[in-house]
Amino acid sequence: MKNQGGPQLQNRSIPGYPAETLPSNITGLSVRSAPIVAGIGFLEAVPDSTLISLSDPNDEDGDGISGRPNYVLPPNFFAPSPQHVSKQNKYYIGRFGRKATTINLLHQTAVAYIEDMGITSNFFMSDLHNPLAGQFSGDGVADPEVSSATISNVVFYLKTLKPPVPRNEEDPDFIAGKVAFNDIGCNSCHIPQLMTGESDIEALSQKIFYPYTDLLLHDMGSELADNYPEGEANGREWRTTPLWGLGLIKDTIGGIPYYLHDGRTSDLREVIRFHGGEADASRKNFMNLSEESQSQIIKFLESL
Repeated sequence: MKNQGGPQLQNRSIPGYPAETLPSNITGLSVRSAPIVAGIGFLEAVPDSTLISLSDPNDEDGDGISGRPNYVLPPNFFAPSPQHVSKQNKYYIGRFGRKATTINLLHQTAVAYIEDMGITSNFFMSDLHNPLAGQFSGDGVADPEVSSATISNVVFYLKTLKPPVPRNEEDPDFIAGKVAFNDIGCNSCHIPQLMTGESDIEALSQKIFYPYTDLLLHDMGSELADNYPEGEANGREWRTTPLWGLGLIKDTIGGIPYYLHDGRTSDLREVIRFHGGEADASRKNFMNLSEESQSQIIKFLESL
């Protein structure tokens, strides 16, 4: 989609430049909200072998959960580390993005610079061009617009952001909500505990942490489907969103939280009701709980 301005619609612009509009031949539109970035250095440091061990694409254990990695074609600047496992010596496991389409934080950061902000770097040298402004109009700024050092500094910053710290852990409702969360099967995908492998940053090396994710793709049903494939992810699949920091979202964006990939709701009960596909059984289990037990789960989630 490079000749159409790239995969993201830039519907805002600075004076003198027209905003992008949807192409006439559009086949689908997916609305995305920005995810939490705190603690993502830990997510990057989880070995691919761990994610492979957690996957069960054919649901061989019969639990209704068939999580799988999203194998993506790496960019030419990707340098695999010992923790990476390739498929067919060509594809690598993505773990960042709503559908796990970027492999590591360098990949994610470089993509964000060019696609989210339209800023070129040594990793992506070519500007994305708005067809409404004329083909290959450019922005009049010499490329690359940021240095490799700047990208590297941002990557280091992201790697070292502190994970969210759970609150209210001694509260009886938190404790009861945590038990109920596990009992209804939410922890099958929102796995509480992971462990990092070796890292060149000592604080990230061989550490147990609690993100509540398996970083795998799951079919989430028709109500959450965006019908937009990315890599091996189809239009119904999403990477399991880490739940840590869930209760802090409203404090970082003006007092009103916006949940799910498209920010469609501010109600965690509604978030759960939207879960389908592999999560349908857990949704039904939640709906069958007493009002007290449901509230305890919400208390638990808001305290992560």
